[in-house]
Amino acid sequence: MNKLLLAGLFVLIASPAFATPYCDVGQTNNGHTDYGFGDIPEQDSAQRFEQELNAEGIAAHQTRFWNGCIQTFVTENGSDVMKFYDPSTLQELH
Repeated sequence: MNKLLLAGLFVLIASPAFATPYCDVGQTNNGHTDYGFGDIPEQDSAQRFEQELNAEGIAAHQTRFWNGCIQTFVTENGSDVMKFYDPSTLQELH
């Protein structure tokens, strides 16, 4: 029984549906992550990406980063949905 439980747990953990996005970004000399805006704090980069997403018609808010990717909440049909975007292309990651 324990082996079956462990096997099921492994399948659940290894499932691509539960994969977390990862985006490759560089570091600045000051230790900040370089998202293309120069040596500024991550919070300022998140605000700029949020503005860019809004300019593209994406109702993004509460924007931050996760594994180098843009993590934001988008209002869809009156509800907030968490989405991830590539900071290089602003393409949604699935």
